[in-house]
Order: sequence, then structure tokens, then C-alpha cells
Amino acid sequence: MFDNIFETVVRGSNTVFLDIPESDYFLSYESLSIENAQELADDYFITRARDGVPHVKDITFDASIHRVKVIIEVEHNREHKLDPYQIPDFLNTTRD
Repeated sequence: MFDNIFETVVRGSNTVFLDIPESDYFLSYESLSIENAQELADDYFITRARDGVPHVKDITFDASIHRVKVIIEVEHNREHKLDPYQIPDFLNTTRD
């Protein structure tokens, strides 16, 4: 899903826009809500290893172009960072 997200960063600002295909968004979430968009933004920042903590400000759905748009304000507080994405090691799940 994250491969199909188009990200726009406003230079000199802490605002980020995510443009997500309708089919990808509604495959994972049933409705448009700030809570769902926040979960998506957190996961996106972790998998993309983005610096900063995302805070969703708005989410809209444009039915004419079949896109979900999320507006994020990024806080660059160096004391609080998201944990990096880690790929589970399924080969060693039985090891003690």
C-alpha cells in the first residue's frame, strides 16, 4: 500500500500531504476518520524511516479522482521518535 502513496512536502514548512488511491485506503480501513489516518501516517513514517512525529490535521476523499488526501503536520521533537520498522524473523520463532 505504501508504494502507491504520493507524498508532497512543503519546503520550509512542517506540512506533508499524502495522496492515497481510494482502493488502497479502503482495503485497510472501512471509513474516513482522523484515527485511521493517524494510524496510516504513523505506519507510513515508520516504514519510510521518516524523521519526525506525524500529526494528522485533516483527511478528505475526492471521489472524482478516487483519491484520499491526508494533511499532516510533522513535529520534529528530537526527544520523541517513532520506533524503526523491524522485519519479523519467522525462521527463528522457536528459538529460546
